[in-house]
Amino acid sequence: MAGILAGRPQGWAQRWRYGLPSWRHVSEGGFRRDRYTVSEIPDAMARSFIERHHYLGGWPSTLQRYGLWDLQPPQGSGDGPAGSVLVGVLVLGCPMNERALTSAFPLLAPYYESAEISRLALKDEVPANGESFFTTAALKLAAHKGIRGVISFSDPMKRVRHTKNGQIVMSNGHLGIVYQSCNFRFTGRGTARTLTLLPDGTVLTARSRAKLTGGEPGAAGVERRLLLLGAPPRTARQRPGQWLTEALDHIGARRVRHPGNFRYVLPVGRSRAERSRTVIALGALPYPKQVA
Repeated sequence: MAGILAGRPQGWAQRWRYGLPSWRHVSEGGFRRDRYTVSEIPDAMARSFIERHHYLGGWPSTLQRYGLWDLQPPQGSGDGPAGSVLVGVLVLGCPMNERALTSAFPLLAPYYESAEISRLALKDEVPANGESFFTTAALKLAAHKGIRGVISFSDPMKRVRHTKNGQIVMSNGHLGIVYQSCNFRFTGRGTARTLTLLPDGTVLTARSRAKLTGGEPGAAGVERRLLLLGAPPRTARQRPGQWLTEALDHIGARRVRHPGNFRYVLPVGRSRAERSRTVIALGALPYPKQVA
């Protein structure tokens, strides 16, 4: 997720444009709340923004989607409401395993009262400190739709995209500073696992593998993704599993042991009293200050 670059001194905020990262420092200042507004946006609009700008690109299973609008864009560039421009998207979605929600919020109905912040991306022109304003405002709107708790994960692993012109560092690892600044509770790491890292810096998930090898809906999209990375086309005689093994080897995919993402949780509500009624089953730990 877009956030603070852990490999640099604190105070750097990561931004995105067309899948490439940039960084803004809080010392620049310049963020004015009166210049921005936040609203719920359609699925297609949020998906288009994320696929165009965020380094993960892929679209998760979503529940709610919120947009950050610049009300004072450069003249002639606004195509949104009242001439505004969409400069950020926050997505509440479904984690890969429901237990990620129920272990944190055992008394909340998953997907109805609890959700995961599965994407958060701001364009590079948004000044530093935009994340905390956007996240807080979006969750206030989500509270009016019944959300009472959210979880989010920050990936501490460095991500590199391999291109014909060399390597691009997509992320040196995220501490989750935006969640710390919004008073999320840090509850440790998620499950350690082995990842299949693709040359573009993204992960081929176990779910994507299962779609392809099982011929499930979405299998064609997984195959197309690997073809775009340089995998040879599958022949008529090749079984999907056999082709997948050869394709991953051909494009130089790597198997890497991941220690688990940093996990943050937050009660959500329309008032302090409402937030206080949300039970969090995971204990609080000191915020991480560096990627181990």
